[in-house]
Amino acid sequence: MNAGSYLGLHIEETAVKIAILGAGALGCAIGAALTEGGNEVWLLNRSAAHVEAMRRDGLQVDDANGSRRVKVLATTRAAEAGAVDLVVVLVKSFHTDAAMRGALELIGAETLVLSLQNGLGHEDVLADIVGRERVLAGKTYIGGVMRNPGHIESGVTGKATYIGELDGRITPRAMAIAETFNAAGLATTVSDNIVGTMWDKLLVNVATGALTGATGLTYGQLYDEPLLKTTALAAVAEAMAVAQAAGVKLSTTDPERPWTLAGEGLSLAFKTSMLQSLEKGSITEIDFINGAVVRWGQRHGVPTPVNATLVACIKGIERAMTDRQHSNNLHGTRVSAEAPTLVDRNVLHGTRVSAKAPTLVDNGDNRMNGSKAYLEHVAIWVKDIHWHIRFFEDVLGMTMREVDGTREEPRQYWTLGGLQFIHAPCHEEPEGRLAHLGVMCEDMEAALAAAQRYGVSEMPQGRNWLRLPDGLAVELIQARPASCVARALEINPRAEV
Repeated sequence: MNAGSYLGLHIEETAVKIAILGAGALGCAIGAALTEGGNEVWLLNRSAAHVEAMRRDGLQVDDANGSRRVKVLATTRAAEAGAVDLVVVLVKSFHTDAAMRGALELIGAETLVLSLQNGLGHEDVLADIVGRERVLAGKTYIGGVMRNPGHIESGVTGKATYIGELDGRITPRAMAIAETFNAAGLATTVSDNIVGTMWDKLLVNVATGALTGATGLTYGQLYDEPLLKTTALAAVAEAMAVAQAAGVKLSTTDPERPWTLAGEGLSLAFKTSMLQSLEKGSITEIDFINGAVVRWGQRHGVPTPVNATLVACIKGIERAMTDRQHSNNLHGTRVSAEAPTLVDRNVLHGTRVSAKAPTLVDNGDNRMNGSKAYLEHVAIWVKDIHWHIRFFEDVLGMTMREVDGTREEPRQYWTLGGLQFIHAPCHEEPEGRLAHLGVMCEDMEAALAAAQRYGVSEMPQGRNWLRLPDGLAVELIQARPASCVARALEINPRAEV
């Protein structure tokens, strides 16, 4: 790809059009600096409340210089921003594929894509979507904390950012991006060893993230506890041994350096992104940080017991968090003492159950449920689409309903049983990843209207595509005729005869 337009634009003008994909605390900190540097910066976030606050009042930024409001461009829809010169990817690691595929309107003929995410492997995911020739990788030590929608605490001063080409070349386009960042006060260096640079940042995350997530401590509290420092240094030493075995060139061989670097320039009250995720009830990026060390260690025969233990602890906290949320969903409805019946579907959906109506099964005639719908297909990203086609056809007789591409080279494949496979060759996990749910509706317009009460956002694919607040994508489909939904719901394949 001829990607010289970014460099040409930077030389001819001073403003560059940039999209921050995943404008949370860190993305907003970087985006605010780039905006104040005179660039046209779009902050993309799926939180309607966060975006609306920024559009209405500007972005409130608290930092070492005090508090100020920055007038920013913010949106939940990539289409509103349109094609940009540079996409800076800062979504959570596990959202990379879905976020980029849902923001392809940002990609023009000469757009570059720069990942500044925590962990390892994002550049391969992005390359599979937009082409490897567009992708640059990087790491940043900038910090940010979300205080409220449209309000962040920023830690930019004195925090370094490194970017580079995947093949290690020092190119004019990488230098131009660094110049844009530096002009906005973001200390940025072009690296000829970006893989080593990414490992350098990984070591910082390994040193502090899981420990603060497991203990609930801020940076100040963490650095005040000698026992935790000992554990942090042991985890970093393991990661360094793994990197050495993998042939990665690190900037230091001293475990103290990442430990010290993690807290430099940040207030004692700052919290790691892993702790922030847990406090918000979200899953963490542990699989891409300490989990990456464990996987690479297994690959290269290096033991990683400390990192494996930290992964297990965070996974345990996530499990407990999920169980609590599930329990709250089950028991969050007030049920009369006169009707201590088994939990039914009404309880699961938050409906108050009358003492005189302890219904255990909704027979379908309760119109308060609104327009009926059913799950028509489940879309899954798979690494080997041909294997999945053969398995589900040979074992379960689920033959082809539709194909995108040809049968010999399918990009997507739908079975009569309701599965949709999406070919994703870079997928490395032991199971498929959920892409979206396809829901067949009796009245799609009524469902879309009702959905607005739940804070969903419209996806770039169309107004019938909804992104739920926790990230799940749902495609609503109008049944033709509408009566098909009722007929489908009448079928009970588990009924005894």
